[in-house]
Formats: sequence, C-alpha cells, structure tokens
Amino acid sequence: MRFKFLPREIRKYVQMSPRQRKYEISMSLWHVPFFYIIGAMIVATVTIWLDMYFDLPSQTTFFIFDYQATRSLVTTLISSVLLLSAFTLNILLVVLTTFSSQFSPRMLQNFIADRQTQHYVGMFNGSFIYVLLTFLFISNFQNNDFVLVPIITVLLAFINAIIFLFFINHAIYWMQTHNVTSNMKTMSEEIIRNTLNNDMENLKTGQSGDLKETFQETAKVVNVPSAGYLQLVDFQELVNKAQKNNVIIELHEKVGSFMLNNNPLFSYWGEGTAEVDEEVYKELFLFGNKELEIQDNDSAMSKLAEVAIKAINDGDPRSAINAIYQLANLMQTIDEYMTFTPYLADPEGQVRVVTQPQLFADSLYRGFGMIRHYAKDDLPIITEIISSLRMLATSSHPKRHPDIWSFAENTITNVSQDIIYDIDRNLLLEKIYQLAKITGNEKEYGQMEKVIERKDG
Repeated sequence: MRFKFLPREIRKYVQMSPRQRKYEISMSLWHVPFFYIIGAMIVATVTIWLDMYFDLPSQTTFFIFDYQATRSLVTTLISSVLLLSAFTLNILLVVLTTFSSQFSPRMLQNFIADRQTQHYVGMFNGSFIYVLLTFLFISNFQNNDFVLVPIITVLLAFINAIIFLFFINHAIYWMQTHNVTSNMKTMSEEIIRNTLNNDMENLKTGQSGDLKETFQETAKVVNVPSAGYLQLVDFQELVNKAQKNNVIIELHEKVGSFMLNNNPLFSYWGEGTAEVDEEVYKELFLFGNKELEIQDNDSAMSKLAEVAIKAINDGDPRSAINAIYQLANLMQTIDEYMTFTPYLADPEGQVRVVTQPQLFADSLYRGFGMIRHYAKDDLPIITEIISSLRMLATSSHPKRHPDIWSFAENTITNVSQDIIYDIDRNLLLEKIYQLAKITGNEKEYGQMEKVIERKDG
C-alpha cells in the first residue's frame, strides 16, 4: 500500500523478492547506463571545479580556451554525441527486431542483458549527460578561460567515435546465429553451475529414507495463491522450516510450470502438521507472468530449440545444426552438475522435501524433442540430431545411455519421409551404428537398420 504512489516500473522492483530483484535488474538495460550517468554528473562537476577554483588556465600555457571557443566546441559536440546516441538506439532496434523475427522473442533479453551492450549504451548516455551539464555550467563563467573542460570534452567525443565502431561490430557479432547460440548456452551453463548448484545440489540425497508414510493419509494440501509461472522456490528455507516443524513436504509441480489459481501447490504431512503456518510456507514460492531461468534449466533448452526450429523453417540448416550441437553441450553440463533425484534432506539426513522428479529423458525431450517434431521430414537434420546424441553418449555416464538410445530409436522410427538418396541412408546408418556401439545396443541396431531399409523401399 505504501508503494502505490511510485511509478509502476519502479514499484514492481520494490515488490519483488531480493533474489528476483537482483536477477531482473541484471537482465535490464538501464542499470549499467544509470551508473554511467551518475559518473558523468560527478565528472562534470569535478571538471568545472578544478578549472575554476584551482585556476588551471593561469598555471599552464597549453590548451587554454576562452569562453566563446569552449562554448562553441561543447555546443558542436553535444550534437555529435546526441547523433551517435541516436544511431546506437536505431541499431538496437534493428537488432531486437531481427532477434524477434528470425530467432525467438525470448532472446531479446539475452542481448539486452549482455554486459558489453549495457556498457556501450552507458558510455553514449553518460557522454551526452557530461557534455550537456558542462554546457550549462560554463554559462556561469563567461569571463573565464578553460583547460580541462575542452580537453575532456574532445577526449570523450574521440572515445565515443571509437566505441561506436566497436558497438557496430558487437551488434553484427550478436546477429550471427552461431554466436547467439553460444552466448545463450554460456549464460545457461553459468546458471546451472552457480545458481542451481547452490540452491539444490547440496540438499539432494539419492535415498528416500523414512518418508513417514503412516502420516500420508492425513496429508494437507496447500493451493496456489495466484495464477502464474512458478519462478523460484527457496529450497533451503523450505527444508529448514520442514525440519523445524518435523514435517515432509511434497511439491506438486516443477519450477517453470504454469499453475492456475487454487491448483495444488504442495502437500505436507508428519508429526508437526499442527504447527505449520501455511502462509509462511507460501512466501517461499514466487509466481510471475513469465518463465525465469534461475532455477529452470529447461527454459534454456527451449530457447535453443526455438532457434533451431526457426532456422529449419527459414531454410537455414547450418544455423539449426549449430543450435543442435549447443543443445548437446548444454545437456552435457546438466548431466555433469545436476543430480536427478527428487529428495532434499536436512543436515541430519532426513528427507524433508520431495520435488517432482526431473529426469534426464525429460531434458532430452525438452530440447531435441521439439526439433525432431519439426524436422521429421528433414533427414539431414535428423542425422545431425543422432550425431549430437552420439557425442553426448560418448561423454556422459553410462547410466544415461538407455535414455539416449531410446530417444534416438524413437526418433528414427517416426521419421516420415522416404529416404531417397543412398548417401543419406548410409550416413544415417553410420551415425546410428556408432551410437549403438557406444551405448551397447548393437543387437537393436539390426532392427533400426531394417526400419530404415523399409523407409528406403
């Protein structure tokens, strides 16, 4: 209630949880340029102060400008810096429009959140603010000469001209599909290695232990307070509170799922159910109107899959293949850093939270499944999917091999297009055989070979 007079864009940050606020601010365009603007205001004030109160013009014989020359110089450079800022905005709009139409609307935030993009925009905005404030300040010293003001103003204009070239190169770099997919994969890997690892991995246990089944018949269900995507769950605090109340909590949906109002959110049972304050527990769950990647690695898989699908529909197979390989790389990171168990335990080893199981096969489908659906008539793309699965099987733990082989087998079985060219059939058979050999499915390969021969016939 006390924040209702704030602008909506500011109010939404105030009402967020600290962690979501940090994430949203880091993914926004304005926060880095904001610090550049503050810095420009400070530098402008210090520059005028040094020039006037330390009387620098009387202490040097070089680069002395009178008021008129300084005013003319600053006035000219205001227009120049403003023009560069306008071109920067235009390039930003072109890049964002291209991302939205050619790749995926969900990729707009990736470009905006890139630190180089934010620093470039901040430099242009900060320079404009500096020149503008300098122009206003020097009007109060019409009878003085200046040294630092013209030197720094010219230096800033020169730096902006150089940076503008780097910004154009940066925009072109980002508009290349292989760079886009690589950047997306890198950002997702950082989330998996840092956020997910810190949030859940230290709590996970492979054994269910005592789940107090005798109390499950009287389990209580807590419903969703408002419709939206389940964005964040404070698992550490959830385990702590469950331990304190001596209960076990079972989540009904995964992070990233969309839930309607009054859908079941979680159930709890145990000796201390009477002590549970459901409203306190609800505060540990954050809902919003969009998916967040903070705890949802499947969201990153979907982004890369969308890039591949767009490329397939646009007749750009190389871009689709690159996205497929980046997906395989991301799957390797998921396999390396994530433990696929639904049980979260307290320090004493007692399971306190049971999440919805996140299976390796589910992640495979979330990424490659959508691609194969749209590429079922595109045999070269199917072949590349099998090739990426082969590479993934080579570097992953043998316990993942059944899931990888099952996915590949199902993919080949449902290819709808007849295989016209011998080279396509031979290449596909070669990739399948290599995968079968790695996963120990040489016998099943014979059946796959017969399926492909029927499609060829």
